[in-house]
Amino acid sequence: MSDFIAGMPKNTNNKKNLASSLVENSAKNALFDFFRMSACLSHELGILLPQFKMRMAVAESCTSGLLGSSLTQINGSSNWFEGGVISYSNSIKQNILNVEEKILKQFGAVSMPTACEMASGVCSALKTHFGISITGIAGPSGGSRQKPVGTVFIGVSVPKAFQTVKKKITLQKQAPLQNGMEDSWLKSCQIMKHIYLQQESNIVPLGFFQTKARHFLFEGDRESIRQSATLMALYFAYETLLAEE
Repeated sequence: MSDFIAGMPKNTNNKKNLASSLVENSAKNALFDFFRMSACLSHELGILLPQFKMRMAVAESCTSGLLGSSLTQINGSSNWFEGGVISYSNSIKQNILNVEEKILKQFGAVSMPTACEMASGVCSALKTHFGISITGIAGPSGGSRQKPVGTVFIGVSVPKAFQTVKKKITLQKQAPLQNGMEDSWLKSCQIMKHIYLQQESNIVPLGFFQTKARHFLFEGDRESIRQSATLMALYFAYETLLAEE
């Protein structure tokens, strides 16, 4: 439990002021390109993960399979994607993903510590190196004052030795999708992150893995929230693979 207290979020709300409403609207409108944007990000992950010799798995609650479906849009994804767990209930979170009962009781199923344990838990359960988790409230019901509809926590886990391995690799890019348009979609994800990100945790060690999580507050109807969460999970994974130590 102390690991989570030490790794609780750094507030990033000061980034919420945007230069113009035009920039904000462009990010929201980007959701209409959900399938192309998710294909773009999945394509990037499919280039990066094999270079690390890593396979990935996903643990999903509110998105209930949308993340895994997005990843398998890409031809050849079986080379780097192992599978996923749809952990809609707390019992699945506990029994399959090994989320501690005391974490669920203290912080709730929709929380940063739960997202962290889901991400590392799916790596352990499916024997992969890289894990992504999503837990949230897609609505229209289920929200509260403390956790309104649109609250989503996304976790990413990598091996503890990841940064050491990364220093030995010179990452190679391949041809972009759709005649170079993927740069525009990546930029749209950067803008979405700027708008909707509430907090980011420190890195938390969990077993053989190091995990961190992000807290988002998305707008829109149930499907928009699920799509936003999926895009930001893919983008979080992409940033994790590329980020400097």
